[in-house]
Amino acid sequence: MFTRLSALLHARATALFRPRPNAADQTVRLLGWFNFLGDFRLYGPIMVIYFAQVTGSYTAAASLLAVKTLSSAAFEVPTGLLSDRLGRRGTMIAGAVVMVAAHVGYACASGYGLLLAAVVLEGLATSLWSGNNESLLYDTLVDAGREKEFPRHSGRVNSMFQIALALAAPIGGVLAGAWSLRAVVAVSVVPQVLCVLVALRVREPRLHGPLESTVLAHLGSALRGLRRDPVLRRMTLVSALRYSSESAAQLSPVFVAGLWPLWALGLWRTFGHGMAFISFRTSGWVINRLGPTRTLLSSELLDALVNTVALIKPTVFSPLLLGSPAYGMSTTAQQTLLQRAFTPHQRATMGSLTALLGSALYALVALAAGLIADHWGIVAALLTIQAVALIALPLTWRVHTSTPLRPKPLADADN
Repeated sequence: MFTRLSALLHARATALFRPRPNAADQTVRLLGWFNFLGDFRLYGPIMVIYFAQVTGSYTAAASLLAVKTLSSAAFEVPTGLLSDRLGRRGTMIAGAVVMVAAHVGYACASGYGLLLAAVVLEGLATSLWSGNNESLLYDTLVDAGREKEFPRHSGRVNSMFQIALALAAPIGGVLAGAWSLRAVVAVSVVPQVLCVLVALRVREPRLHGPLESTVLAHLGSALRGLRRDPVLRRMTLVSALRYSSESAAQLSPVFVAGLWPLWALGLWRTFGHGMAFISFRTSGWVINRLGPTRTLLSSELLDALVNTVALIKPTVFSPLLLGSPAYGMSTTAQQTLLQRAFTPHQRATMGSLTALLGSALYALVALAAGLIADHWGIVAALLTIQAVALIALPLTWRVHTSTPLRPKPLADADN
């Protein structure tokens, strides 16, 4: 009897401390639901209108959107350092809590001041997730010995953003007509609260390698890694250039409105998110057959071709081509190349530095495109943005033809 009880306790203890084979799959599922809930914002189509209603000015509403982007960029590097030094799970939870506070601020705002505080909080939450959540996914797969599965899981996890946006846009538009704008914003708090509950269930992956003694030393090592690795440098520039070209999304509705009636713009947005969802879901299959660099190159060439055709010869079908049909594939391929090049214990910091550069280029390209649109029209502005995106192609080709170099381990960084 005692022997049998001892064996049973031993088996239970072994099972308790043995890594669960499905722990990585559970994290992948949780990240997918986290992304869906985080972007299921019913107020998306009416956000600017709501801001203008509260503040009494479209200029004030536009300034709030600008502040949100700037605050996200300002917090990028500090939050990346936080993730690397304090952990992925805690950073994810912190971002979810801050995002709830931001949405409560939106719903309760009676003037510009509280909205301003809320957009700053949303910028902080976005930066907390920016370099952290992809690092969480990659580190989790590394812990399970399944890092080769990253393209497939990254594509599926990020596809949940797109399906959330595709569903939230029409639902939010209908509810805005049936209810008040403030009621739609208030209901949007619920998915953010659910994000917190999902984040609490995520397991913390192990951090690989020693951490630097101070925050400045950690940041310095990340910068040296970016400087010394030519592949990582090129991929950082590719990422920044691709992100800057997303400024076209802010101007594209002007082009579409010249070809389709205003009521169809929501359908156009939903179609675009649906295409992106399919692109993300199939990205792992494509990358496993072509490789990440070939996938990134072919996807960018395809997007450049269809966008150029849509803009040069505008027809009623042009809005269906305009955008990024292969966006999910190129983004997943880009993330795969970046995650392979980042050092394990500086992954989020390097990701945040890359995002910061992208935000700076985004602001410059968006400003230049706006000036071009005022002087030469919307088609010229969108073609200019497309030309900026094409600069990434030779850099990606250099990555494809060069030997993939990795940053030195931190233990050897100063040797």
